[in-house]
Amino acid sequence: MSGLRISAFFAPVRETPEHISLAEELGFASAWCYDSPLLFSDPFVTLAGAAERTRRIGLGVGVMVPGLRTPVATAAALRSLSALAPGRVMGAMGAGFTGRFTLGLPPARLARLEGEVTDIRRLLAGDAVPHVEGEALIEPIPVTGAEGAGPPPPMWIAVRGVRAQAVARRAADGAITGIFYPGGLHLVREGVGPDIPLMVHAVGAVAEDGEPLDSPRLARAVGPVVAVALHQFAEQPWRMDGLDPELRADVEAYVAAVRDRLPPDRAHLELHRGHLVEVVLPEDRARIREDYVRRFSFCGTADELRARADELVRAGVDELAVQPGGDIPDELRRLAEALIR
Repeated sequence: MSGLRISAFFAPVRETPEHISLAEELGFASAWCYDSPLLFSDPFVTLAGAAERTRRIGLGVGVMVPGLRTPVATAAALRSLSALAPGRVMGAMGAGFTGRFTLGLPPARLARLEGEVTDIRRLLAGDAVPHVEGEALIEPIPVTGAEGAGPPPPMWIAVRGVRAQAVARRAADGAITGIFYPGGLHLVREGVGPDIPLMVHAVGAVAEDGEPLDSPRLARAVGPVVAVALHQFAEQPWRMDGLDPELRADVEAYVAAVRDRLPPDRAHLELHRGHLVEVVLPEDRARIREDYVRRFSFCGTADELRARADELVRAGVDELAVQPGGDIPDELRRLAEALIR
């Protein structure tokens, strides 16, 4: 795993600042909190608490979603957080999944994503940008840096396809993608180019030798990412195109079952309840099986995870950010022992 940075991802909840403090003690490079305001606490508030408890670990907000805040508000929040942790803060933005679906909105268009990231980077650098209020264009307003904030925080972009990769290549300081990118992570590296840092996000856990991947402990730790994968297929059925026939038939049965049972006007809320933290729907719980866990999570024995991390390095990945679940302090320690040397 030479050269691979190991970081952590967390939901922004009350206990997260203490979990980030533990991650720093264990040697994780950075700690990220995602941004889904209908489901969790504000990530900036959570990371401000973490900044007061830590001295070294990087602190990232990701991924933020167009439309949840104006670029002016996002830049001000990043600068305020940077004043608490100079040189340690990062931001990331993506077109949106749960952050927009729970509002009944589709992912943002990539042109809007690129425009917001560009405006935020300019504001963080002290430049003036136009601010749009409805249809009215008001005078550009520069954001003055918070005292002691240090250099402008870098902005990353979440990439899921070649068009988003091109946006990252043009407009971002780094790129984030999922651990199981269709076709292979080497394609993402080619898409964003050699000069942009590439991080993959995964929900993971370390299995004991001989422990089934759907054991009660591992089901608590990584079951939520299996549920999120299924929710993705329910929201965007076209993503099933790359599944093998047997798995696709099972996923189609799942989608039909949840669509029949959930009220149409609330399906976009109920599908995402417990996002990456708990398994809520009975249809999800029935599919926390070893085959699904192996496909959709970063779960295996310590030796297996180290081998998979080496594969990431060969694919051109610079950083792996693993999200623990279940008993988070215990799972963090297991992941650190397996992956951090």
